[in-house]
Amino acid sequence: MLEQFAVFTSGGQVVYQFNCLGRKFAETQINRFISHLLSSPTIHNEDSARKYRIVELSGNNSATSGNKTQSRGFCSMYHVSRRPELYYVVTYAEQSLQLNQEAEETLQVGINLWESLGLSEGILDNINGKGSRNERNCIDVLADLEEELKKYNKYLRTKYEEILSRNNDSSSSSTAKIESKRKPREAKGKKQPQQQQQSGGRKWGRDGTMEEINAQDSKFLDFSENNQQAGGSIGHIDKDSFGKRTNDGDFLIKEIDDLLSTQKESHQSNEDKGTSAFGFLRRHLLGNKTITEADLKSVLDKLKQKLITKNVAPEAAEFLCKQVSRDLVGSKTASWTSVENTARESLTKSLTQILTPGVSVDLLHEIQQKAETRDAQGLKQPYVFSVVGVNGVGKSTNLSKLAFWLLQNNLRVLVVASDTFRSGAVEQLRVHVENLAELTDESHVRGSKNRRDKTGNDHVELFEAGYGGSDLVTKIAKQAIKYAKEQEFDIVLMDTAGRRHNDPTLMSPLKSFAEQAKPDKIIMVGEALVGTDSVQQAKNFNEAFGRVRNLDFFIISKCDTVGEMLGTMVNMVYATGIPILFVGVGQTYTDLRILSVNWAVNILMS
Repeated sequence: MLEQFAVFTSGGQVVYQFNCLGRKFAETQINRFISHLLSSPTIHNEDSARKYRIVELSGNNSATSGNKTQSRGFCSMYHVSRRPELYYVVTYAEQSLQLNQEAEETLQVGINLWESLGLSEGILDNINGKGSRNERNCIDVLADLEEELKKYNKYLRTKYEEILSRNNDSSSSSTAKIESKRKPREAKGKKQPQQQQQSGGRKWGRDGTMEEINAQDSKFLDFSENNQQAGGSIGHIDKDSFGKRTNDGDFLIKEIDDLLSTQKESHQSNEDKGTSAFGFLRRHLLGNKTITEADLKSVLDKLKQKLITKNVAPEAAEFLCKQVSRDLVGSKTASWTSVENTARESLTKSLTQILTPGVSVDLLHEIQQKAETRDAQGLKQPYVFSVVGVNGVGKSTNLSKLAFWLLQNNLRVLVVASDTFRSGAVEQLRVHVENLAELTDESHVRGSKNRRDKTGNDHVELFEAGYGGSDLVTKIAKQAIKYAKEQEFDIVLMDTAGRRHNDPTLMSPLKSFAEQAKPDKIIMVGEALVGTDSVQQAKNFNEAFGRVRNLDFFIISKCDTVGEMLGTMVNMVYATGIPILFVGVGQTYTDLRILSVNWAVNILMS
């Protein structure tokens, strides 16, 4: 079990403390760690696979006024942030595989929570004199942060209990496996009762191990239809992981941070450098330098290459670096800040500006507002979406995810099969609608028709008219909207055929389609894997609808497959100025998230 967790400033002021053992916080332990950083070079674990550094402090004896005291040794795992300079440290008795893992998880959670609650930003404002001062007119680094610190303390303790419980369960499971292998051998020569066994088979686990199984265990090998959910497997849908209802009843999609926070990498490789006594102090001597183009050249070249390696198109990376140069040339660096750090901060700001955040509740309220209106004939006005994109990016899948979210907000959805070119496109949407119907109504019988003799139920329905040419697409769209008005659907979701963005013949029908169908929102699904070609894709699709109409927002699919290679997001927004609203992070209907700009920028700058 860990002993203590603390956060302190470069001046040694402890701004947060937590004793993991439930005891009084031992300040002497943290003081020894701080003293070690100041007085001696950092001795750390050189394991390159580990994200955080480890310092081992040995025990020592001391004599004070004739009384001998002994301080025991301990380990410290720590991380240093840049702006502001804060030290996050976890202490524990000694190194072991389990304790090192527990310390790393706790440190990661502690850093992520601290950043997400805006504590670093608040402390930086206070250091720069933007916050209130104490009764002695001195800067208080924690001014006006009491509520955030209370939340932080509550959240961190809760998460630490989860980590502890998970590790204990894992340890118990490992122990049980070891004990199960220690079977006492039967005495030699003693006749054992023979049990009749039927011939079975073998079963392979995920780790590649093989088990012999008898006929009684053959159910593990039975994948017949009777053992599956009727009509195919939808899989377990965890709505809690998808979003939550507000006090007003709106079902909001969670930000991507909630799902991918464990993948978020901080700047350890650069931030941890120079944490010896010299490194601890040398940053204080920097700053107040007038920046020139020569100062920025090598720094911006390095930052540009970093962006390109993360799939940012060269022209987009060049644009961002020129923007940084315009902002910084002739200005002065802040106190304790190098030119490189200043350039990184400016680039972070530029990336944040270019990646316009999307908030699902704004779209939701716009939908609800239109759903309440009626036309001259007294018919409901459905909100119409059209989904476009190149072949194979996941248009139908993401349309279905969007439908699931809308259904959670108690909106009636009509899914329109407007892809009349690709063989199997209508059948694919039919499967999705059947799945969504089952999820909204457990009594729905797969393959059955609703009271209007259509696939689906009263909540979600498929509108289809077979396959044909481009003229049929526009005809289906107009018929579907008319049908949605008559049947009082709130939403019309129109799938379209995938098309090559560099083929004018295939792109030209989009203009007439938009003019005839008049969708409220045109969504382009882009693929995170596509890389630098996303610039041209976004431009061509945005221009395909003519001068009077553009794309409204992007959904970027397959973000869970690219790691840090998130450049596609920058490319598509840079090329069009159209915001990213949602990102796809998996293959189930709940795997749709609002883009968190802070998360994306942190990944790109890591």
